[in-house]
Amino acid sequence: MRLDSLLSLLTIVLFAPTTPGAEIRVVGSDLLGVDFARALAEFARQNDTTVKLDLRGTRPGADDLEAGRADVGILLLPAAETPPAGAVVSRTMGYYVAVVAVPAGSPLTLVTIAQLRGTFGQAGPKDRTPFALAPAAGLAWPLFQHVILQDAAPKSAVEFSPSGAALAQRLLTTENSIGVTGLAAAGGRLRVMAMADGPTEPAYLPTPENVHSGAYPLRLVLYLSFTRAKGPELQRLLKFLLSDETAAALAPADFVPLPVGVRNQLVFELEEMK
Repeated sequence: MRLDSLLSLLTIVLFAPTTPGAEIRVVGSDLLGVDFARALAEFARQNDTTVKLDLRGTRPGADDLEAGRADVGILLLPAAETPPAGAVVSRTMGYYVAVVAVPAGSPLTLVTIAQLRGTFGQAGPKDRTPFALAPAAGLAWPLFQHVILQDAAPKSAVEFSPSGAALAQRLLTTENSIGVTGLAAAGGRLRVMAMADGPTEPAYLPTPENVHSGAYPLRLVLYLSFTRAKGPELQRLLKFLLSDETAAALAPADFVPLPVGVRNQLVFELEEMK
C-alpha cells in the first residue's frame, strides 16, 4: 500500500525523541499528500518533538479538534462553510485549486463561465472536446461541477481520466481539446486558462492573490485550526505550517498558499496571540 493511502487510514507517529515529552496531535484532510507528511516529519525531527499525524479527513479531524482529542487541524472546506470556532482558532492558510487547461500550443488563453457551461454542460453545443479528471482521482471535477455547472450533470461527451497524467495525454493527443484538472497536473505541456465571468469582464489566473481575493472561483479553503488555549506552545509548529517550505510541500496536491504579505501578517497575529 502506498504511503499516501496509509495516511488516510492510520495515525502515524512522525518522530519520537529519545527523551519522551508532550506530543502534538495533528489531524486533517486526507488530500494533503505524502510530501506534506514528509515535511512535517522533518520538522518533528529537527525540533525533537513527537508529532502524531492523523489524516482521516476534514470531518473527523474537526470533531477530534473540537472534542480536545487533537491540537492542530488542517481542514479543507467550501468557501461558504464556517470552520471550527469558539475554543478553536481557525485561520485560512491556503486553498485547493482546480483549473481548466488546454495544450500549450492552443491559441486559447481565457474562457468565460458561460463558455465552460456550454462545453461541459448538457445544454450547450459541443464546441470543444471536453475532458476531466475522474472524481475518484481528486476534487477538481466535483468542485468544477458545483461552481461552474451549479451541480448540473455534465454532457455525455465529457470523458473522464483516471489521473492527471492520463488527462494531460488525452488533451495533447486530441484536437480542439479542453480539460478540468488539478493545478499541479496542468504544468509543462498544458496551459492553465484564465477565467472571466463574462466576455467584457476581466479574466483571472489562479495566482495566490487572485485565489485569495475570490476573483478566481475554483477554490476550496484550507484552514489552519488549533486549540486556543495551546496557541502559545504551538507557535513553532504554526509558523512552520505557514512557511514557504510547507507551501512547497502542499503544491503537488493542488494547493496554493496565501499571498506572502497575507501570510506574514498572519504569522505576526499568531505571535501576538496570548
